[in-house]
Amino acid sequence: MPKKAYLLIESEPGSTSQLISDLKGVKEIMAVEFVSGPYDFIAEIEVDDVSQLGNLITNAVHPIKGIDRTVTCISIE
Repeated sequence: MPKKAYLLIESEPGSTSQLISDLKGVKEIMAVEFVSGPYDFIAEIEVDDVSQLGNLITNAVHPIKGIDRTVTCISIE
């Protein structure tokens, strides 16, 4: 059964449209929402196994230009 997580993202000013496009290009990211509050975006992630999550965020998400900081919240069944 797939595992779901939510990635709370702080971004650099002025990077909104490109950042959304780049995040949606990651196949494990099911949805991206631009939000108000302490974070700029929330991305819904779905992976086969929780062990894949760290590698995905480190290798596919953090290199995206415009991302300053992320917080990962793993959904608990």
